[in-house]
Amino acid sequence: MNKILTLIFLVFTTNLTFAQSEDEKAVKAVVVQLFDGMQKHDSTMIRACFHPSARMQSVGADRKTGVVGLTTENTIDSFVKSIGSMPATVQIEERVLSYEIRVDTQMATAWTPYELYVNEKRQHCGVDAFQFYKTDKGWKILTIADTRRKCE
Repeated sequence: MNKILTLIFLVFTTNLTFAQSEDEKAVKAVVVQLFDGMQKHDSTMIRACFHPSARMQSVGADRKTGVVGLTTENTIDSFVKSIGSMPATVQIEERVLSYEIRVDTQMATAWTPYELYVNEKRQHCGVDAFQFYKTDKGWKILTIADTRRKCE
């Protein structure tokens, strides 16, 4: 009897782990698509990553005063437009150093340390903290909060 219960437990937990793994892969794929879209200056590809009510926030030092503060974009429109309208000569690449993804039913979070390069020159580094919502069209970004600092 104990062997049967152990077997049932293993099958049940293996199925749960697999389901989470697939969601984690899908969340990661959205992050990859976002940064690929940024690199290609593809506003359609970028916009597809976001939920319509998405917003962005950044924590970083003001370039003039050096005072660390919070900036907020309540819609992603200006972000999408700014990336989509960059000249083709500007190469932008956000390199993700690692992924920590957590999923609970229809919500997920991803913690991704990164380095941002413009024309192959490192501009800054920090962490992106993503919040996701699983819609009938897949995982969509609800919020990105990031830190920006000079890299060591």
